Amino acid sequence: HVVTSLAWSPTGRHFAIGSYNVLKLCDRTGWSYCRESPDAGSIFSISWAGDGTQFACGCGGGTVLFVSLVDRTFSWQNTDVTLDENNSITVHDILNETKEELDFRDRVTDMSLAYGSLVVTTSNQCFVYQQSNWNTPHVEDLKDPPTLIVQCPFHFALVDANGVQVISYEGRPLSTIKFSGLRSEYLNHQTLSICRDAVALVDPSQPKQIRVFDVFTGRSMGQPIQHKLDVVRISLNQQGSGADRKIAILDKNKDLYLTKAMHGDKTEKLGAMVDTFMWNDSTDMLIALIDEKLIIYIYPSVVFVDKDLLNKTLQTKTCTDAGKYAQIVAFYGSNCLIRKADGADLAMVTTPYPLVLYQAYEKGQWEQAVRLCRYVKSPELWASLAAMAINSRALDTVEIALAAIEEVDKVQFVAHINKLPDEVLRSAELALFCKRPEEALNVLLQNKRIYRAIKMNIRLHRWNDALELATKHQTHVDTVLAYRQQHLQQMKHVETNEQFKQWAQQLEVDWETVKQKIAVEKDEELRNANGDS
Repeated sequence: HVVTSLAWSPTGRHFAIGSYNVLKLCDRTGWSYCRESPDAGSIFSISWAGDGTQFACGCGGGTVLFVSLVDRTFSWQNTDVTLDENNSITVHDILNETKEELDFRDRVTDMSLAYGSLVVTTSNQCFVYQQSNWNTPHVEDLKDPPTLIVQCPFHFALVDANGVQVISYEGRPLSTIKFSGLRSEYLNHQTLSICRDAVALVDPSQPKQIRVFDVFTGRSMGQPIQHKLDVVRISLNQQGSGADRKIAILDKNKDLYLTKAMHGDKTEKLGAMVDTFMWNDSTDMLIALIDEKLIIYIYPSVVFVDKDLLNKTLQTKTCTDAGKYAQIVAFYGSNCLIRKADGADLAMVTTPYPLVLYQAYEKGQWEQAVRLCRYVKSPELWASLAAMAINSRALDTVEIALAAIEEVDKVQFVAHINKLPDEVLRSAELALFCKRPEEALNVLLQNKRIYRAIKMNIRLHRWNDALELATKHQTHVDTVLAYRQQHLQQMKHVETNEQFKQWAQQLEVDWETVKQKIAVEKDEELRNANGDS
């Protein structure tokens, strides 16, 4: 029979389909939860209640059907919770083989289970249960019935008509997030994300814009992040804080990007044709389903450190069983759970070694991390260790890791950085290594290392910038001219730059004088470094 009606739930998680004597409830990805056959003729109209727990159907024979969603089930690791038709929740701990019954006076509108906490909402109250104690929940009164619950390991967010409320697991309100133009009814699990110190959401009125707010004050953190295309999904990482906070962005072109929450201009592409992705619950690993392959980004922040290493930090597992339209629903430890298009769950296990590497990295145990990589002999692990060590400025470890993956040019550059006499020069060269030349030059200029800034511009072949810097500070103009002439001779080119022509006429270049001036600069750097130490 033809489909005569269709309506989405206000939560965006389900939709109902009506046909002749047929009523189906489907997941948003298309698979069917259940099928009923009411003897009521064709169903011409479906209207959902605002909380998404009930809907009414208008039928061709004049019958009106009232339908309630029952037996809703949520799972997290070894715990399952099920809401039955009597408004009672059964909590089943599979590992310990225990069951708990939770009864509610009012109708349960929504619930969420994650990170050892169960959040249950009714029309006017919110109950927060801990896995360690199911008997005494924290209870919070609500002004409006919430339409969405989003959890993180530290607190959770409720979305209602007033905005986004952030509440601790002790039931204490932390902040309320609202701004002009916020249409909270359009927020869902794909477009709202929460972590220890930030809340990020896709602006419903401008889907290319991501807004980031402080969890504890509700204030906006910096300018909104502008993306090139409409954003389909965002997710904040759960590890680290402040400047380390990152947002993974999936746009309508199925491209996956990583950006810093506090610096939206630093956005790097991780992959293309991405169907679904998820952060790990205890580390900064990211997993994505790309073209029937499960791709594990061991250290996604490598794109901000050295993008050349990105492909070397990826682990790939063939996942043809997942099929099209599969969704990653959980990624904890080294376990990944994928929900296929037909609703079946597929469990995948990834290698446990990255978790051990993260434990050593977070404690700064570089020797232990090197021993692990030598034992496992995995190029992906070595590349990830190299990126982690660069980020933490553990240059000895960087040399070992880069040598293991035969990145000879990078090893030589890091060895050169290690030989520099002081921290300012090392910071500048490390920024240059990470392909951030402007930052490197700023470090040198802020610390009045004019010669080094001029020399860096020369190395980058920014001849005009080098000459401008030398003339501005009235030093090392002859050094710039000498290196320029040497470069032109090696390339067998003729000088065409008018500025350099003029200076060449005014100033005679003597290599011996230039070398003496450079030696004086280096001696002074050495004295300063010894004085600092």
